[in-house]
Amino acid sequence: MPLFIDLAGVSRLAGVRRSVASMWRTRFNDGPDAFPAPVFEEEGRPQFSAPDVAEWLARTDHGKNPHAAADVASVAAPRGLSFSDAQAVAELEALVALSHFTEGLDGSTGADIARFAREVDSSDDFLRREIEEHARRGSPWVEYALSLTDSVYSPSAAIQLIAGRSSSVGRATASAGALAPEAKALVVEMVRMLAHEDSVVRLDPHDASLSSMLAQKLGDGVSLSLPPDVPARRLKRRLLVDGHTLIDDATLPAVIVTRVPATRGADVSSMLHIAEEVALSLRAADSAVVVGPSRALVDELPRSEERERADILRSGWVRGIVRLGEGLVPSASRESLSLWVLGNPAGAPAIADRFTATADLSAVSLTPAARFDMVSDIAAAMGAARDVQARQFRFAGLVPTTSLQARSESLVTSSARRVKRSPSTGAEVAARLDIAGDSIRADFVPVEIDPSPHDVPRPAPVSDLIRNRHLRVVSGTRVRSELFGSDGLVVVCVSDLDDPSTIGGARIDQLTFASEHSRASLTQPGDIVFRTSPTAAAWVDRDGSKVVAYPARVLRINKKDPGGLVSEVVAADIFDAMTGPGAWKRWTFRRVDHRSAAPLARALNTIAEARANLEARSARLNEYAALLVTAATSGAVALVDAPDDENP
Repeated sequence: MPLFIDLAGVSRLAGVRRSVASMWRTRFNDGPDAFPAPVFEEEGRPQFSAPDVAEWLARTDHGKNPHAAADVASVAAPRGLSFSDAQAVAELEALVALSHFTEGLDGSTGADIARFAREVDSSDDFLRREIEEHARRGSPWVEYALSLTDSVYSPSAAIQLIAGRSSSVGRATASAGALAPEAKALVVEMVRMLAHEDSVVRLDPHDASLSSMLAQKLGDGVSLSLPPDVPARRLKRRLLVDGHTLIDDATLPAVIVTRVPATRGADVSSMLHIAEEVALSLRAADSAVVVGPSRALVDELPRSEERERADILRSGWVRGIVRLGEGLVPSASRESLSLWVLGNPAGAPAIADRFTATADLSAVSLTPAARFDMVSDIAAAMGAARDVQARQFRFAGLVPTTSLQARSESLVTSSARRVKRSPSTGAEVAARLDIAGDSIRADFVPVEIDPSPHDVPRPAPVSDLIRNRHLRVVSGTRVRSELFGSDGLVVVCVSDLDDPSTIGGARIDQLTFASEHSRASLTQPGDIVFRTSPTAAAWVDRDGSKVVAYPARVLRINKKDPGGLVSEVVAADIFDAMTGPGAWKRWTFRRVDHRSAAPLARALNTIAEARANLEARSARLNEYAALLVTAATSGAVALVDAPDDENP
């Protein structure tokens, strides 16, 4: 069956930018190495023979994909198949699923595949009608479905690829688009906390990507189901091909996962209506996670919609409200996301006695540690009184549920919007500091403290600190990697921030650097080298005189007027900060009283040196232990059991 490919597909097949594929077409237009001529045009885009393009790539050695011929089906399509056509996509997915359940459709006619579909899906739950419709049209894509599966090695991967190609050319999904991986990971961990062996997780039929990840990550120990009143044929195909089993047992306690909006263009009222239906459907042992835009779940609302949200809160089921940052729905990258956790608190207290945990993570990167602490905060808030008392909350604050019902402004108020939350009172912190200091006296002389409370500057956003000249941002230098050597100035790269012990591996000759970058500056002692992606990371340069390679940057504290900033504290705050291009402009840094700044910096520096010495000693002990085992097991030496008096 002929397959065709446009220039966008050529670039994916060759592993290059689309502009390169366009250049090939114009540059190689004649001679023995001429680029294949287009066969036809579709919607103004030239379409090329996919096998001819793959053969041209192999013959001319262009591109970066040595397996182009085997990958053709994954980027091409037969004539007449549009990935923006929902019915065509459904039929193609059904063919891939049917080939999985029948162990292949090679040589099958339309009558054959229709018969197979009746045998596999007799009740027409997930593929029978799509296959029968395809058979009526002459079954034109059976061979392509098999080639596509072969090119990506499995039916499961083929269905995911079809879904990806469909979403990339389909209508913009805006707020209903797929979640970013870190947001899906938070939902998975929240659901795992709520689920147990005797419960069933009811997946959201409108978000196949999230539901598939839940099914994969929760494992075989958790049962899965779908809402009984929603067909969800596409999601069923994906789950069943992945090997998951769906059950239909309404008697089991349920954990309901819901995304709002379910479709593009839904208004706030419709989102709240879905959330209300979830709350009203819950039984005593049920729980739920609702994920949606902050403009519906958290932010201030007009009066009519505010009443709708208050009705849900009045039910007493909302146990946790978490505001997340922007960029967690790539198709609506400037919209903030929020999450509700619903459930019956331990002991089922009266609604007037219930508390709701509220947290603002809008300035916090959803690292594994941050997700773990957030889930732990919610778990404690849903527990008994002793669980709440025993928990040192990191992000969440407890608010009387009744106070949320009467709140006209944002449900996550400024008092709850804290990146850091003090775990206890000032007196308790001082007492714990004394205990911790006593425990490490063998390695470090604790700092002398004054236990009397005192005021400290409030945390401040980067923009304010720069405007008030307490802080300055210095861009990194675009250093060509071919200039790196083994001698000269130390170069700090973004990858070094994952493991600062690697700093010093890249160097550049001082004269070469001066001639190439005459206006570039070196770091100064106390500079904070940082990055914003793929994760936020920072390192304090205590010595200075280093080259910082772009895209890493430097934060430089004004030594004459630091404004309460301490380099080590700033670096620690960056590790918990939000990530992405320009994210640093929205960071907030903690500050200290001017009396504490110098002793804190000295203490943290000494602790870092002590920690490095301990790590080096541990590494030497590990090496010695490994060599002992190797020597004893290889016969290189014999170990002698010394008398007791020689082994004190």
